[in-house]
Amino acid sequence: MARIEPLAMQDVDPTLKHLCDHAEAQTGTSASPRTYAKNPAVMRALAGFRAALEKDTQLDPVLKELVRLKVAALNACRY
Repeated sequence: MARIEPLAMQDVDPTLKHLCDHAEAQTGTSASPRTYAKNPAVMRALAGFRAALEKDTQLDPVLKELVRLKVAALNACRY
């Protein structure tokens, strides 16, 4: 259970809702983005950072996903 309760989707800033929708489509949940959305400036900064990571990479997308899965498993986190 989260220590910080995520915003309800209807309470997310409309300019950030697409980020929550994308997370929901990718992972089946938008709890993390909806938690970050409690501070819209942080959410925007994180989205910019993540976009830069996705854009400026030489890593194969399959390898990146395998790394995500391994890190999640090592942290006993459902991904």
